[in-house]
Amino acid sequence: MRNRKLLLILPLLGCMVLLFGCRNAQVTDETAVRAVVPVTVANPGTGTMAEYSEFPATSSFLQKAVIKTPFTGYVENCEVSTGDRVIKNQLLFELRTREGAALLLDSLQLPGFTGLIRVKASMEGVISVIDHPRGDFVQEGEALCSLVLPESLVFILEIPFDMKSYIRTGSECVLLLPGGEKLKAVIHSVLPSMSGASQTQRVILQPSRSMALPENLTAMVRIVKELRKGVVILPKSCVLSDEVMKHFWVMKLINDTMAVKVPVMTGISGTDSIEIVSPAFLPAERFVTSGNYGLGDTAIVRIIR
Repeated sequence: MRNRKLLLILPLLGCMVLLFGCRNAQVTDETAVRAVVPVTVANPGTGTMAEYSEFPATSSFLQKAVIKTPFTGYVENCEVSTGDRVIKNQLLFELRTREGAALLLDSLQLPGFTGLIRVKASMEGVISVIDHPRGDFVQEGEALCSLVLPESLVFILEIPFDMKSYIRTGSECVLLLPGGEKLKAVIHSVLPSMSGASQTQRVILQPSRSMALPENLTAMVRIVKELRKGVVILPKSCVLSDEVMKHFWVMKLINDTMAVKVPVMTGISGTDSIEIVSPAFLPAERFVTSGNYGLGDTAIVRIIR
């Protein structure tokens, strides 16, 4: 009798275990589906987007001069130092000819003959280099010093020929200096020649304000290729894409707790924002900016303030 009762109870216990397990699995699945994802949201805006290309440009002084010795001799005196600002016809060097130096100790030296020649500045500017200090022997035609006019500083940009259509004389551009500082410049002129090796054309950029910049400084120039005004803009973090960057979508909130996947067509991409070409979004609509990676077509979310 007792064995019969056990035989009846065991199947009932097995059924209860199965039912309890199925119920737990169902609850677990529902819990997974109903998982709430914390997210942050943003609204679309309107503004101007620009597509541009960056090229290096090198600083250079348009007005500079090299002061050379007119004969072979010695540097008797150097009246300037590197960094000095001089005016036109200011005395720079006193040179003594080789013959004058040879006759200094000669008892037969002609009265009044010293062999001293004064070398003066040919232009106003700043002494950038002194090649020969006092006492140096110099050959005819050797450089004594170099002069530059700081106000004549420009940037030389070399661009491919197919970019010439985006270069307009008199238009503005932006120079990105080392360290992140920005300097506005104007396209002054385009030189009518090509570099033989790189097949690039030179463009002269005139800075909009004077700065104490050295020669041969490399800056990056942004050349605008396309400018669109009044377009719909979203933060870049809102827009997701597939592995090949062919299909794009955003997670749009339809209420305070649910976000749905919306395919979009993008346009110009900026540093931290991107243009949405279609569909047309309203300013009051909300889109997930963080926590959107890996979300399905429909997701339960919780907005983090």
